[in-house]
Amino acid sequence: MAPEMYFLIAVVVIAVAYAVHRLLIGGHEFRKFHGRMLVSCPENHQTVAVNVASGRAALAAMIGKEHVELNQCTRWPEKQDCDQACLRDIEAAPERHSVWGIAAKWYQGKICVYCHRPISDLSRLEHPPALISFDGKIIEWECIQPELLPDRLAVAQPVCWNCSIIEGFRKEHPELVTERPWQH
Repeated sequence: MAPEMYFLIAVVVIAVAYAVHRLLIGGHEFRKFHGRMLVSCPENHQTVAVNVASGRAALAAMIGKEHVELNQCTRWPEKQDCDQACLRDIEAAPERHSVWGIAAKWYQGKICVYCHRPISDLSRLEHPPALISFDGKIIEWECIQPELLPDRLAVAQPVCWNCSIIEGFRKEHPELVTERPWQH
């Protein structure tokens, strides 16, 4: 091979490595800001649910810039022209504000109130655990309005997915359930 070909191969390898590096940076930024976040609104000090424009943040990071903005808030459209001061808290610790992270931390080390088995770590690929709410109903944590989640978790009891299905059916359709006590 000619020396020019070695030079061309080296340039292509360096360009591909650089492109992969920038894509990894963008992917990291996307994951960091993806999903619902909970913050205290600086204006009224109430908990609000927001979405960061994670795609835009990822694209900005890929070209070496930093750009974080909201693309959704529970106070919008009325307060859509706010200064987005809540972003400072999110940028400082995005994992602490993530709805998924808040739920995962709450379920960590908990056992199901029915079967007394440990509840496994939250996974986006498995069935979500549930909880018994303050009114005694079994609901999946993902069905709770994000801005209400911390308050609901404070008074809830954890339920594994299997028990949430079984006990939910038992409560909704008691006429279809026959109780047969287990005999030794």
